[in-house]
Amino acid sequence: MFAEDKGEPVLKIQAPSLAECKQKVFDLYGYDYEIVRTRTILSGGFLGLFQKEAVEMSYIVKPRSSPVAAAAVRPVTVTAPAAARDDDSWKKARDEILKTASSSVTTTVQMASLDRKIDELKANINEKLESIVSVGNEKHPTIQKIEDLLERNEFTFKYISALSDRIRAEFSLDQLDDFDLVEQTVVDWIGSSIAIAPVRAYRPPHVIVIVGPTGVGKTTTIAKMAANLILDAKQNSQPKPELRIITIDRTRVGAMEQLERYGELMGIRVDKAETSDDVKTIYNDCRESVDGILIDTSGYSPNDSAHIGQMKAILDVDGLHPDVYLAVSASTKARDLEFIIQNYEPFAFQSVIVTKCDETKQYGNVISILNAKNKAISYVTDGQRVPHNIRRADVIDFLTRLNDFKIDRVHIDDKFGVK
Repeated sequence: MFAEDKGEPVLKIQAPSLAECKQKVFDLYGYDYEIVRTRTILSGGFLGLFQKEAVEMSYIVKPRSSPVAAAAVRPVTVTAPAAARDDDSWKKARDEILKTASSSVTTTVQMASLDRKIDELKANINEKLESIVSVGNEKHPTIQKIEDLLERNEFTFKYISALSDRIRAEFSLDQLDDFDLVEQTVVDWIGSSIAIAPVRAYRPPHVIVIVGPTGVGKTTTIAKMAANLILDAKQNSQPKPELRIITIDRTRVGAMEQLERYGELMGIRVDKAETSDDVKTIYNDCRESVDGILIDTSGYSPNDSAHIGQMKAILDVDGLHPDVYLAVSASTKARDLEFIIQNYEPFAFQSVIVTKCDETKQYGNVISILNAKNKAISYVTDGQRVPHNIRRADVIDFLTRLNDFKIDRVHIDDKFGVK
């Protein structure tokens, strides 16, 4: 049983074990102490981490031994005649004893004060750590402004998040305060995310097939491409290419008549095919005599996988080796665009033609999804005029169409222009 607190000052000592606590107290007071209580505590470590168990022993010094023992110091024996206890020698010895005792008590008070300061320091550090975490969860104004710009240009959430993470990773806090620097860098990143399909050379006959959902302007685009093949040859002082147009569009009323009018103006024969055998017959009939064959296809909803599959079967002709383009409207919503690309993957299209660019001012949806799907852009169209309103895709063209971004034209021309 441990002694109860009898009103004497309760002192504490810590050691790895109770035995060591007792030894330390014995070294100070001999047997002139009583244990009040003991408890296991955690000590050491840094900021509460890596602590070890220790024993804290609370005790009182027995008052019957000496004034020094009562004051929690090593016992000191003073011998003097009773009659002389009030003389100068005794007073001097008493003062020395009290001074020593006072020093011990002061040390105890200082230790308690130090413990309080350590606790305050821990609390202060924890508060600052919480503050740092809180600040880290807040967006820097520059990042927020960039995200707002990207949202206004209809970039997808995934694309925006990727750019925001990259900004945090590559810019210091001081650099983030330079909005113009961050903005120009983000424009560069957007430009680098746009893949442009290279111009390839094909042995005659170069078979071009345009597929895509209904209403994206495939028929007009076929006519524009045919007209440009003729104009390119003329500008390069080459003979006019021999071309043939085939339509397998069985859904749109007047598609054949529209192509025939274009064909008549350009001197190009237009044929209609309804089956794979029809395509094969026309191909075998003209492949030795033409430079290019352009095939217009039916437009189906991206949800109509059955008809899309049937159209794929019609084009499954040995030796055809078509150069397939997927036509999509620039104003198509990102989620729909993703679904269109997925459902037309069986055609193994080499690149994308972005049509109707004159009908929207936001291109973030197209840039985001084509980047996510690793698809390149070959052409863009922005009107109905044949042979105009079609051109090769160009990174600079897309960047200059970004809304509310400050574009350094000299910089992007130097970075993304034709070398």
